[in-house]
Formats: sequence, structure tokens, C-alpha cells
Amino acid sequence: MSPRTSLAHISAYKRLIHTSRPSFNFVGLPDPTSHLRPIIYTTATSSSFPSESKQHPYSLREFSDDTVDHELQWKLHREQLDAFNHAYWAESNTRFEAAKSSVLAALPPNAPTEAHEHALSDFYKKWVVQEWARQDEYAAELRKRTFEDLSLSAKVEFRRVKKSLASWRFL
Repeated sequence: MSPRTSLAHISAYKRLIHTSRPSFNFVGLPDPTSHLRPIIYTTATSSSFPSESKQHPYSLREFSDDTVDHELQWKLHREQLDAFNHAYWAESNTRFEAAKSSVLAALPPNAPTEAHEHALSDFYKKWVVQEWARQDEYAAELRKRTFEDLSLSAKVEFRRVKKSLASWRFL
């Protein structure tokens, strides 16, 4: 066997290993409140941000690893993670805009531009300090949920690889 044919042979196996199912998820227009662009999953039941209340009728933690459909669990978890992220930013941005409006409303109507800039500068500084603890809690929860999502994704991909390897017959 020439080196060229053996490389072609190896190349064909590499393509089989690295070929993944086509994914057709879409990204929607930015939400006017959260300013996030929703991911529209082709296998999802809805085409916008899923609500937190739209959950699987059973806790997915009730099932053992042998009986749970990891792909369904991963899909639901991704939707819940997106909903959590959307809810946080929608609520945060709504509060931010309300507070910013009240700061600007407190200025006299004929206030110079420098007064607006100074008021907004003070507001932004106070907002960041005020929101630090809340933002830190959100970031910690988001990291935890993202790690869970990655773990579920790895389980799904492991099962796919295991299933495809089980059907191979080596000579």
C-alpha cells in the first residue's frame, strides 16, 4: 500500500469521526428589553425566549442515567438557561432605564449639556456599585448552569460517538 492511499484511508476515517449532524439553529432579532438575540432551536417547541414556567413535567433529576433521554434533558436545559439569561437582563435593563429616566427627570428642563453629563456620570458610577453584588450572584449562577449545560452536551456527544463506534467493524 502506498503512503498516499494509506493517508487517504486514514483521512476517510477522520471524516467519519469528525462529522457531526447538521445543526440549523437560528438567531433572532434583539429583544427590545433584554437586548439579547434569542437562539431559535430547530427542535424547540417555541420560536422565542422560553419562559421559566415552561419546564418538563417531571424533574429531570428524578431519572437515573440509564433511563433519562440526555438529548431531551440537554434541550430543556438550554432553553431554561436562555430563559434565565433573558429574564435577568430584561429585569436589569428595565430597572436601569427607569432609574436613568428619574435622574434625567430631576434635572431642570433648561439644564446645560454638562449638567446632564455630570448627572449621568454620577448615576452610572452609583449603578455599578449598587448592582455589583447582584451581578456577581448572576454570574456565579450562570457559570454553574453553563457548566451543567456543557456536562449534558458532553454526555450527548459521548453517547453519539459510542453508538457510532459500536456499529463499526474493524478488519
